[in-house]
Amino acid sequence: MRVYLRVKFDTFFARLGALGAMISRPLVGSALCLVAAMLVYSPALSGGLIWDDRYLVGENPFFRSGHFGWEVFRHWLFFDSFSTYYRPVQNWSYFLDYAIWRGDPFGYHLTNVLLHGGSGVLLLGLARRIFGELIAREGGVDGEQKANGLALLVALVWTVHPVHNAAVAYISGRADSLASFLAMLAWLGAFRALDAKSGGRIFGWGVVASGLILGGLCAKEIALLWLVLFLGYLFFFERSFSWRKKWGALGVSVGVLGIYAILHSLPEARASMENGPPMPWEGRLILAFRALGDYTRLIFYPGKLMMERVLDQPSIYESVVEWRLHSGSEYLSILGMLTGLMVVWLCRKGWRGRSIRCFGALWFLVAFLPISNLFPLNAEVAEHWIYLASIGAFFLMAGTIFALPERGQWVAFFCAGLAVVGLGVRTMVRASDWVDAETFCLRTIASGGGTPRIFSTLATIYGEGGRSREEEEVWRKLLGRFPEFSPAKTGLAACLSRQGKVGDLPVDLAVDLPADAARVESDARHFSRSWMRAIYGAKARHVAKDDRGAMAILAEASGRFPEAWPLVQYRAELVEREGGAAEALGAVEDYAAGHWWHLEAWTTLGGMLFRAGQVDRAVEVFEAASRLDIYNPLPLNELARIEFGRGRVEGALLWQLEAVKRAPDQPSGLIFLGSLYEKLGRQADAERVSGEVKRMVEARRDGS
Repeated sequence: MRVYLRVKFDTFFARLGALGAMISRPLVGSALCLVAAMLVYSPALSGGLIWDDRYLVGENPFFRSGHFGWEVFRHWLFFDSFSTYYRPVQNWSYFLDYAIWRGDPFGYHLTNVLLHGGSGVLLLGLARRIFGELIAREGGVDGEQKANGLALLVALVWTVHPVHNAAVAYISGRADSLASFLAMLAWLGAFRALDAKSGGRIFGWGVVASGLILGGLCAKEIALLWLVLFLGYLFFFERSFSWRKKWGALGVSVGVLGIYAILHSLPEARASMENGPPMPWEGRLILAFRALGDYTRLIFYPGKLMMERVLDQPSIYESVVEWRLHSGSEYLSILGMLTGLMVVWLCRKGWRGRSIRCFGALWFLVAFLPISNLFPLNAEVAEHWIYLASIGAFFLMAGTIFALPERGQWVAFFCAGLAVVGLGVRTMVRASDWVDAETFCLRTIASGGGTPRIFSTLATIYGEGGRSREEEEVWRKLLGRFPEFSPAKTGLAACLSRQGKVGDLPVDLAVDLPADAARVESDARHFSRSWMRAIYGAKARHVAKDDRGAMAILAEASGRFPEAWPLVQYRAELVEREGGAAEALGAVEDYAAGHWWHLEAWTTLGGMLFRAGQVDRAVEVFEAASRLDIYNPLPLNELARIEFGRGRVEGALLWQLEAVKRAPDQPSGLIFLGSLYEKLGRQADAERVSGEVKRMVEARRDGS
């Protein structure tokens, strides 16, 4: 019986080996990674705009026209924020999506999934190269086959792992996959340059690799770690290249960093958001172990996923006594310490695959340190932060599998295959959380991720949907958990005011608090977009027939937040109501002159100039505005109406035809086009357009 079972096991593992050899071929493995990415993230493809998506692919002006190709290098990613994220290439990618998909969120999600799947393919190629080099040193049988199998295993697990949802299913999380995609291409290009014999090929591939890593750096700052890891591998693990080539690669890397530093200096300096006094070093160290424990848990058991999480209250780390009182909740710290000890132990063991384990440990350490909480962060643990570090963890696991006996390796491969299926199913379930903003927020809160930002987002969703009672309930829950979160007070005040419950407002929620300089100063230092308090306050004063008070609030806030267009816009609206468009022109003209790329400012200016009787200037402004968004028909519609008002029907028709090309699904534009055809006596064209409008209206009625 024992002999029979052994034969059966040997036959099973032989067939498993044959299957592994087949699927570990480059083309087959690459196809598997792409198909796996598309499959597990398919629920997210129908998702809408969530959280920062509302700005980056909603309000963000810098990706709507090719005119901004260079301008994006002169601005931070978030125009009106405290953040100093420098990611112009991310905006480039959004422009390509916008040009192809006309703003349809499906296209943005598809690009995210393709970038992640493509990164999985590149990781497969990179791991094949690295594992092949490191395993070849140790000799043994079937070294190349084992390297290819381990590379495929790492690439597949990494591609389908649910912890990466926040970097893939979330449009704004694209920076991680985009930077990784470009950085891995740069690695492979650098290997081509270092492998080349002729000077021309070395130079050519060197230029390509340099451009790619520079693009990665301009996609997300994390690409700097990719560069560090490349140099670490080159100098401490790679032995096939001469030292002359290695030092040459270092010199090129320094040059790339110099160019990036110049580009990074182009945006205006920005004061950072204040987050209170820094935590003592002993507290940071404990928090780092907790973060390590949490990331370890997420890799092995990705149960409750919530994008970002709070590990514990900061007061726990203020003293040893407090820590002892809460030691029962410190299992993550213990898990983090055990993880560190286990990694050290595995790297010290002289078993086969030690160089892979050491490189994986180095990779994880380099990628983990910036997110470890040893340095100030805007959160304690965020799932998308582990996008790069997880590769090092999987490299470490691959080196551990290689240390097993032959049969143990095949058992590990088989179990890992089952894990890929299980992780893929979990990823698919998690990807369905991103179908819309409300679902995302509710499921995140249900998983224990009810941070102030999540509650604020949910309340805003309810408010914009006219669901004031639900909005009020969320604001109150948020204030119950985080009573010092000032934006929640502003939101609740605005919500109660919209419901006519002004009498229910507590003293500290009064909507005219922006007049309180101390409160405004505190909010400005700690919260982004705190100028919204001024908008709420000014609107409340306007409703109370106190426009002078409203103007005072807006003027004071505009001095503090000169980049906030809504302040300028509302102030101009109030001035125009009192004294006419000519009186309100000054502030809008100044803002538009300083922000040539701001479409709404230019269209507002054009409308005010037209109402002020300055028609020729209005035409110039609308023509300039028409170049700021390749699909926005508003400036062209306005030009057509101005020409029509001047009696120039032919000119109006030309402008309106261009407007309809930009937005062929807008009935109002087609109706005006039909009226122009009628004015010109082109009845057949007018009837054709009228038929299109009828079909469009019927289709929308049927769809509803």
